[in-house]
Amino acid sequence: MELSLRQKQILELLSINCRFSNRDIAKSLRCSEDTVDYQIKKLIEEEKLARFYVQFDYYLLGYRQYHIWIRLGELESIHENISDISSIISVNESYGKYDLQVVVLVKSIDELQETIKSLQEKLDVADMGVAEFGDYLRPFTNIIPPISVQAPVPKNKKNPVYLLSSRAYSSERNNTVMNLDEVDKKIISILIKDPRIKFSDLAERSGLNHETVRYRIAGYVKRKFILNFGLLHDFQKYGLYAAYLLLNVKTFDKSFSDYLEKEKNVFYGAKLTGAYSGILYLVSHNPEELGEKLKNIRKILGEKLISFDLIQMEKIYKYVQFPKREL
Repeated sequence: MELSLRQKQILELLSINCRFSNRDIAKSLRCSEDTVDYQIKKLIEEEKLARFYVQFDYYLLGYRQYHIWIRLGELESIHENISDISSIISVNESYGKYDLQVVVLVKSIDELQETIKSLQEKLDVADMGVAEFGDYLRPFTNIIPPISVQAPVPKNKKNPVYLLSSRAYSSERNNTVMNLDEVDKKIISILIKDPRIKFSDLAERSGLNHETVRYRIAGYVKRKFILNFGLLHDFQKYGLYAAYLLLNVKTFDKSFSDYLEKEKNVFYGAKLTGAYSGILYLVSHNPEELGEKLKNIRKILGEKLISFDLIQMEKIYKYVQFPKREL
C-alpha cells in the first residue's frame, strides 16, 4: 500500500503515543480533526496496517523475561500445543537455525524450569537455546522506516499521558516493585482491550471515579510501569520482512550503541545472558537491504563478534499484552 505523507505522519504519531487525541494530532499536523479521524479508521480499522496496544514494564511486578528458541524434530509439532502455557507471552514461527521463538515471563528459576519441561513434553524438541533479558541495546520503537517522517509531536501539559512522547521507549529501569490492587486490575483490564479509550469512558466502564482513573494512569506513566501506548504494525502490509539476529559478542561498546541509535531498520535490541549475549530485531524491504545491514553490523562489531545466527520471522501465533494471572 502506497502511503501519503499525511498518512505516514498520523501513523508515526500514533506509534509514538496512540493516546494522542485526534484533535491534538490535527493541530500538530495543521489539518482537520475529521481528516485524522478518517485516516485512523481507514488505516487501522479497515486496512489493518497496525493495532493499538500498551506496553508495560513487567519487572516492576517481579517478573524476569526469557527467550527460548526451539528447533523441532517434527515440523508438524507446532504452536497449538503450547499457546495455553500461562508463562508464555509470545510465540512466533521462524526460519533458520530455530523454528520457534518463545518469550516467557516468570518470577523464579523454578517457574522457568517448569515452562521448559512443559515445552519439551508438548513439542518434539531437537534443540533448544535459552537466554535471559539483561538490558537494552536499543530501546524498542514502533516507528519503522516507511513511516519515519519526523512529524511534529503534539503537546498537552494537562494530560500526563503525553509525557510518553519519545520515538523510543525509555531505557531507564525502575527497580521498585508494584503491587496491583483491584482498582489497578480493573483499569489495566480495560486499557489492554482499548488503549485509546477516553478517561471518561474508562471510568464509566469500570465503575470508578474519573479522577481516580486519571490519577492511576498518570502514576503508571510516571513510575515507568507503562512504557508506551503505541501501534503494533503488520510488517508485511508495508512490504517489510522482519528478522532477528542472535549475537555472541565479547563486549558491546559505545560505537555499537551509537550505530543502533541511528539505524532505523533496527527496532529493538537487548543484551542477554545465556545461549546468546544479544538479540537485534530488524526489518528490511528485500534480501539486498538485509544483507547490507548485516555487513554494517559485522563491520562495526569487528573482532568482538564471535558468532551470529540470522532467523527470519514468519508468523506470530501468540502475543499477550499483560500476564493473565495478574488480573
